Amino acid sequence: MTEAKKKQRTFRSSEDRRAEIIEAAFQCIQDVGYAKLTARKIAEHSNISLGHITYHFKDMNEVLVETYRYASRTLLDATFQDVGRSSKTPIEQLKAFLGTGFSPAFLKHEYLRVRVDLWSAALSHAQIAETERELYDRYRLNLLDVLQKVREERQGSEGDVTLLADSIMAMLDGLWLDWERHHNDASIRNGLEGCIRLVNAVLPAAEHSVTQPTN
Repeated sequence: MTEAKKKQRTFRSSEDRRAEIIEAAFQCIQDVGYAKLTARKIAEHSNISLGHITYHFKDMNEVLVETYRYASRTLLDATFQDVGRSSKTPIEQLKAFLGTGFSPAFLKHEYLRVRVDLWSAALSHAQIAETERELYDRYRLNLLDVLQKVREERQGSEGDVTLLADSIMAMLDGLWLDWERHHNDASIRNGLEGCIRLVNAVLPAAEHSVTQPTN
């Protein structure tokens, strides 16, 4: 390593160091799983000293928590981008919202292993469980927001939106786990189509809102 590169690494900010460690932890979980994750493995993977990890994080639980945030933020950011690029109609925004999590980038075994491993970690680590719940709630609130737009367009009831959000969230979690086990494209397509059909059944379009064909 050249002296210039050494200096560049030496003077990185604390925020940059934390981000580097989190990204390395994300990669390590993909390779070995969270149960075998250690500060030493992260240090080896990111080519930084072990002392940097213990300096920037109080323990491995904090590393796991921030890694979970990183993995979830990646999905949320991609979801917002896809919704923004979608048609302005609420139902098309919903399709984009649901479909993002099942795009090739998020169906990779490596990414899903991190999500499944961290779900498992939440069963025995209170701090990770709290973070998992926080991120789940954030995703659900964004889903509710999109469903609310559909409801307003179709004049559904408030209760229907809550029912739909809870049902769809359960469906999405199941689809991710099913894909990790069976890698069945048809199941993904059918599951997402089932979500849309459920929305159309619970929040049917009002007759006057149906777009008439133009001549």
